Amino acid sequence: MKINKNKISIVVGWIFISLLAIFLFPDKDLAQKAETPHLGQMSPRTIIAPISFDVPKTAQELEIERQKAADKVNAVFEFNHDESKRSLDDLKQFLSKVGAYGSLQYAIAESNDPDSVQMFTQQASRMFDVLKQRLSTTAVQKLSQDSKARDSLYSAFNRMIQKGISNTLIANTETSVQLFRDNYNIQDVQFIPYTNTTISFIKDNVESNIDASQIQPRERRIDETFAELQMSFSKSQGLQSAFYEALYVFTLPNVFYLEKETEVRKKTAQQQVHLSKGMIPRGMEIVSQGSIITKDILEKIDALQNALQKEEGSKTLTATYGQGLLLLAVVSGFFLFFMLFASDSVKKTNHIWSIIALAAIQLLLFWLFQRISGVLNKPDSILSDSIDLIWIYPFSIAPIIATVLYERRIGLIFSLFSSVMMSFLSGYDLAIMISSFFISWASIHLLARMRYRVQFAWGILSGVSMLALMLVIILLLRNRLDFEIFFSTFIAGTINLIFCTAIASVLLIHLAEKVFGITTVLTLMEMADFNRPALKRLSELAPGSFHHSIQVANLAEKVAEYIGADSLLVRVMALYHDLGKTMRPEFFTENQKQGINPHNSLDPFQSVKIITGHVEQGISLAKEYNIPELVAAAIPEHHGTTVIQYFYHTAKELYPDRTLKEEDFRYKGPKPQSKESAILMLADSIEATSRALSDSSSDALAEMIRKSIDLRLKEGQFSETDLSVKDLFKLEKAFLQSLDGTYHTRVKYPSQNKT
Repeated sequence: MKINKNKISIVVGWIFISLLAIFLFPDKDLAQKAETPHLGQMSPRTIIAPISFDVPKTAQELEIERQKAADKVNAVFEFNHDESKRSLDDLKQFLSKVGAYGSLQYAIAESNDPDSVQMFTQQASRMFDVLKQRLSTTAVQKLSQDSKARDSLYSAFNRMIQKGISNTLIANTETSVQLFRDNYNIQDVQFIPYTNTTISFIKDNVESNIDASQIQPRERRIDETFAELQMSFSKSQGLQSAFYEALYVFTLPNVFYLEKETEVRKKTAQQQVHLSKGMIPRGMEIVSQGSIITKDILEKIDALQNALQKEEGSKTLTATYGQGLLLLAVVSGFFLFFMLFASDSVKKTNHIWSIIALAAIQLLLFWLFQRISGVLNKPDSILSDSIDLIWIYPFSIAPIIATVLYERRIGLIFSLFSSVMMSFLSGYDLAIMISSFFISWASIHLLARMRYRVQFAWGILSGVSMLALMLVIILLLRNRLDFEIFFSTFIAGTINLIFCTAIASVLLIHLAEKVFGITTVLTLMEMADFNRPALKRLSELAPGSFHHSIQVANLAEKVAEYIGADSLLVRVMALYHDLGKTMRPEFFTENQKQGINPHNSLDPFQSVKIITGHVEQGISLAKEYNIPELVAAAIPEHHGTTVIQYFYHTAKELYPDRTLKEEDFRYKGPKPQSKESAILMLADSIEATSRALSDSSSDALAEMIRKSIDLRLKEGQFSETDLSVKDLFKLEKAFLQSLDGTYHTRVKYPSQNKT
């Protein structure tokens, strides 16, 4: 059933990863990149235009040209006759009243009839009240007394109106605007920044281009008109003041800036900018073999590929389908390699799904960084153009995680998968694929069977060294070996490797352990710490068992290294395998003091129940102390389904008439499921037996080890592991070497002989 579940998981994962890859990378431009040489590289072949095509301008070039086209458009101003007539009529009516008021003043002065004087005075008073609402008393009096001044004011005002009074200041710099503000003590100034020498002027529905200097705001027109009147009436300060006051009161804009019309014309001009630099006719040579690829040539090649892509857009079978099929083949190859070379390392369904999830994360990161590199590759990017952005892709993150979670073989499979995807993203660049594979290999090589976290630092150093070598090779191949290009790309790649290792070691590996129930070497290293609560409990409550566990751990670790098993896992298993003995430590020989054995007062059946009970109690304690399942599995498996021979034979002696079943004296199992559990079973038995030997010679130890292994083999305890007969011979040799070194005969010194 487990095998079926695993196969179903692999098939579902294959379909999911295939669809994800096709969904994330459907862009057929990836295939087009394969034909694109790099800037500065020598062209490997001569390229002739197979079709006629346009060379488009870049986004930056279009933006610059559109801005220039918009700047060339003249600002549009319109002369408003209604406003002009309103201003002239207003001044004319006012001056007429001022003249009438002057006539009344003259009549009052000349009349001798009291009644007439009174009537004229009343009329003049009412009229004066109206006039002084617009101008000061002094100004009204001066203008009422001089008809020539009134006529001159109206004529000058009329000429000013015809010239036009703009509602908007035309300024070519911000400084000129500030000077205008300071000169006239005005803060709120409507202005347009303008550098052209002419403007479009609409008058009487006729548009013409006039000099921009002819468009002047109200304040400057008043100054011009006042200067004209000042010359004609230079001797009368009172009239000059009246003129200036009247001009400020009655002058209103009659020329208006048409902002919307101007913007429409600018947009029209921008839309008329040609999108292409020119056309390349069919049959024209774009670049010859051996020529250096310049920016201009590269733009033509890109334009050709885009043109070919558009031409093929009407075809049923296009590069998109080829891209999808190739991605499907790559994903299929990944799962095939996994099944052929690494399936024995990943046997549980949740572990298979961790592989699938890791592949999905790698694809998603590639997709994310493809978008990021697209943003960074824009002309206004803060990054230097010399950086090859393909090296910011986190191609080593999945290989690092896979190596730490499982083993180097799986890490290498992920390295190959990532490097092939890197070649896709770089336009099927074989050099990039090979380089990224070797860099990933160098990064993970020192992480296999890691025992110390400092190995992550050594992995970074190894990967960075390989990165430097690969960059030199690639740049030499492309004739681009330059210090600036090498250094900037090397820094980007180094940051990428550090980022991948840091994120993997600090976050993703720990997350994978929790989500998928995987026990990594990092966790095992932590579990081997004697200050762990479970081990402190064992050392305090069952010191004899704790000492025995350490001895078994040392012995099993050496033996595991000899046959290529996971030595760290075996060591940690050994440290926790007798955790259940802490519940009733005095019932186990290694914890008994002064020769007191409580089993002497118990029935063999009761003793067996206590002895076998420490397994179930150990499993319960493992759950309580959150010991990983991989480690906790050793608690029942290191005894397997063996018979407790001592109490079985004791029962037979005490109850010779009873029919005894071995099953009543057997551990419940299961049998060892891995090499590591099998090694622990043998180490536990051999270590305990060796302490009871009176003869510790090599021959005696070899005989004891051989009998122990043969006994477990005959009992079928190794039937569910992948231990071979060859492995058992290696185990026998390894146990003998380890124990022989422990029980070697020490040289006796003279002082010891005398005693």
